[in-house]
Amino acid sequence: MKQYLFITIISLLFNIIGSAQSPTTVLKGKIIDQETKEGIAFVSIGIEGTYSGTATNPDGNFELKIPEEHLSKNLYFSAIGYKNISQSITSFSSGQDILIALIPQSYDIAAVEVAAESKVLQRILRTAAERISRNYISTPTNLRLYYEQRKSVNNAASKTAKAIVDLYDAKGYAHPSWKDAFKNRSYRITETQTPDPLFSFNEGAANLDEILEMDLARLSNTILNPKLLNDFRLKMEAQTRINEDSVWIILYDATKLDLAHTGSFYPTSFKGKIYISKTNYAVLRNEINLTETKASLQGRSLAAKNRTNLNLQTNITAGYKKSNGKYILALIDAEKQYTSPDKQSVYESGKIIILSVETKNIKPIDNRNYFVQAKRNDAFWQNFVVPAN
Repeated sequence: MKQYLFITIISLLFNIIGSAQSPTTVLKGKIIDQETKEGIAFVSIGIEGTYSGTATNPDGNFELKIPEEHLSKNLYFSAIGYKNISQSITSFSSGQDILIALIPQSYDIAAVEVAAESKVLQRILRTAAERISRNYISTPTNLRLYYEQRKSVNNAASKTAKAIVDLYDAKGYAHPSWKDAFKNRSYRITETQTPDPLFSFNEGAANLDEILEMDLARLSNTILNPKLLNDFRLKMEAQTRINEDSVWIILYDATKLDLAHTGSFYPTSFKGKIYISKTNYAVLRNEINLTETKASLQGRSLAAKNRTNLNLQTNITAGYKKSNGKYILALIDAEKQYTSPDKQSVYESGKIIILSVETKNIKPIDNRNYFVQAKRNDAFWQNFVVPAN
């Protein structure tokens, strides 16, 4: 009797194991952009009518095991910015690599409901913010940059100051935030060329800090703060190619005007245009138009006291480039017009261009060099050529 019971249990176990190991079909392949032929990352691939599915890796490759009972169903392929595809599983050959080309979806405000388009664009921006630490250099970094500041008062000839700045970032883009950037970034001015002593705290240093705050990916603020996305009007301007990258170009306009949404204490408008790679959701470029009633002499992100600049209009462009497979700041270009506390009409421009990036032989810098200690070296500037943007 005991022997019979033992045989019965063994038989049941084999039946259970056998049913759990029912035959499966393995599909492997790649999802690409029909126009660019580039792999598309994180495409959703699912068996219709089930919870079974997978997603492509950053290169667009995937592998999906399909149980025998689902072979009569369809597979769907879905990705932000592309038209969905549904195709019968039996149309694919098991054991052979599959190549699926998705067609870019043009988001025309006339054809897509505004609320629906906004949800799609929010998802793109949220994904871009979430992948900053993955897409950008996230280790200690030394940057050497060219810094130029121009200033004209009452339409007079502008005065120009130039500097070479060594910047140290102890964390890179690993934990992007305003606080992290301020805490972990420090710099020292190594070469200067000025017609007058222009790099005072009010002018030189504060202006450099203010421009560095426009490294939106490093600070992960305003339009790249997922918590604030509902407070921006969003519109797809275009889908195009820039420097061999297929990109979304998204227009944005803040509906809440405060420090968190604009980076300014006294904004009256904050609009922009952001370029995001369709391949990996990296931010490639950001353009900002900001207007303010007033601003502190030490920068727009600080509260103003008695003496303030008035009626400011600022245009800023920040661009990014790849260095050893990861993105890093490439340039920041800013132009500003305002009325000074002395009722003078002022035009200012500031420019940062990254000259070199170092991630191996790191040289830490302890603090911010607010006052210039470097002596002017005319020989250096005679041989220095300002790099193109």
